[in-house]
Amino acid sequence: MKKTGALLLMMLALIPAAAAAQEVYTLPEIREQAAKGWHETYTDKYGRTRQVDIDIEVFGEETAPVVKAGWADPQEYDFGGSSPFTEIKETRIKRNGVSTYLYDGVVGMKVDLDQKYTEDYGNDLTLREVYDFLQELLREQGVDQEYLWEQPYTFSILYSAHKDTGEVLVPALYSVMLWQTEFGLPILTHVGDSFKSGTDTPVIIPKVRFSMSNRHLYLGGGTAFDVKEILAEDIPLCSVDKVIEGARKMIEDGYIKKVYDLRFGYVIYSDPDEAWGKWRTAYDLDTWYLAPSWVMYCRILEDPKVDQLPEYPRLWEVTINAQTGEMMDYFDTSLYKGGDARYKGFISWDDVK
Repeated sequence: MKKTGALLLMMLALIPAAAAAQEVYTLPEIREQAAKGWHETYTDKYGRTRQVDIDIEVFGEETAPVVKAGWADPQEYDFGGSSPFTEIKETRIKRNGVSTYLYDGVVGMKVDLDQKYTEDYGNDLTLREVYDFLQELLREQGVDQEYLWEQPYTFSILYSAHKDTGEVLVPALYSVMLWQTEFGLPILTHVGDSFKSGTDTPVIIPKVRFSMSNRHLYLGGGTAFDVKEILAEDIPLCSVDKVIEGARKMIEDGYIKKVYDLRFGYVIYSDPDEAWGKWRTAYDLDTWYLAPSWVMYCRILEDPKVDQLPEYPRLWEVTINAQTGEMMDYFDTSLYKGGDARYKGFISWDDVK
């Protein structure tokens, strides 16, 4: 096991004791447990009913590796191209058009690569054809990464039509953001996105973003990680029931208004040995840790006493530890007045024997 710094050594000394008190499972066993979904009704302390009625998604194959990652080469790329958004905006203004989303930033939607989603809106491309062109652009940039093609992080379709006649003025465009994958696990988020106050730790998530109407109208780019070291080929995991239990308190305390998804994949943690500073950016840091984790996608109330979300509510991505079931503390301000996003090690199979 890789040990980084005195703080990490102290934290690791405490982890095996916690693991010994619970049953642990392999990734295939977790997948079997998740098949029943999460279907539970809760009553919060204000007497409100909160119903969770979702499927649970478990990515990956047979093992759950822990890895150290760093920037790929290139770490950031831009495809250039001519923006389809500009054409939609200009045409809308000039020709009395209105822009309409058929899908608007839908998170984690399972897509059909051969469906012509935009055929009725002046664009007969399938997503497979869009992805084929995107892969050409990635190769030209020297990017050699895998992505979760069949399930974009966000999926949008936008077109412009005459506001009176409905005539399509600008053909529809596909717009996607894609999770990078390693060992079959998508890199879902950075743990810093779990905290209410945010974190002064630079937060980065490697994704590719791409929008396309045709081979002449497209826009995109992204960032990428490379695996530098495998710290563990596989780790023991706590039960799905324990993960759900880890989220229960925040629901019953009235903060979580709605749960949308629960997914198992990679979450990024920051290197505890990096020299952090107020003016550093994610591009100044060299090392990241990818830990198999759960991410709960939910809406959180600013004031739990007031059952009202803002006009444009944030979709929170709250990390739950896949080995202990502990949810990251939404209120944590322990590090630079923000949440502690540092990597703290893992429980090995030897620790639980």
